[in-house]
Amino acid sequence: MKIVIAEATSLRDAIEVVVNLVEEGTFEISEEGIKLKAMDPSQISMVSFSMPKDVFSIYEVSEPRKVGVDIDRLSKVLSRGTRGESAELSFEDNRLSIKFLKEKRSRHFKIPLLELSAGVEKEPKIEYKQEVVMSSETMKEILKDAKLISSHITFSLNSKGFFVHVKGDNGEIDEEFGVGTEEIKEVKATSDSRATFPLQYLEDIVKASKSSIDITLHLETDRPLKLSYNVEGAQAVYYLAPRIESI
Repeated sequence: MKIVIAEATSLRDAIEVVVNLVEEGTFEISEEGIKLKAMDPSQISMVSFSMPKDVFSIYEVSEPRKVGVDIDRLSKVLSRGTRGESAELSFEDNRLSIKFLKEKRSRHFKIPLLELSAGVEKEPKIEYKQEVVMSSETMKEILKDAKLISSHITFSLNSKGFFVHVKGDNGEIDEEFGVGTEEIKEVKATSDSRATFPLQYLEDIVKASKSSIDITLHLETDRPLKLSYNVEGAQAVYYLAPRIESI
């Protein structure tokens, strides 16, 4: 196996969408590309990561392989890549080999592979009918506001727009984003939907997103939130369990 990406920093940024939630996981490397599905340690959130082969300048994979990796360690190694360097992935002595290459210079890291259980095989089977598209910057600002008040945040969505409600010991926040505003790119809603989520997990989920990109939220009442965005040709799809309010 030999996989090369022209810009090492692109691979670093792509893996950041995983490391903020998951400590370790099993990457599936096939002829189509690289994928990973994993739950966070608390089992509250899930990430489905995919990076198609056409993102890479060289992609030589003769047979499928599952590779268990300490993702935090992988991320720290990839963070050593600099702009203008390429990154080459291969296997040596049951270790993942990562080479950074630039002109006549090379740096070679090897990290051990892990024996991990199969983990998550499929994404949740939920039919999502309501969605809203906004910039990552808008969502990050919403979360910054919410953090002043509470550890949880409530999202509501209907045909008129997207709504945020936060209530805690330090007060309340209500924010409204109508259809057609600069912040909201698109709304698809056939009925009202509403759910409450832990703020810290949402911060971790959107942390790796670039401020200029769009993120899509799929919201159904008291169902897991589905949130997705792209980074450097890779797609990240997250699921976050809601907080069910007791009556």
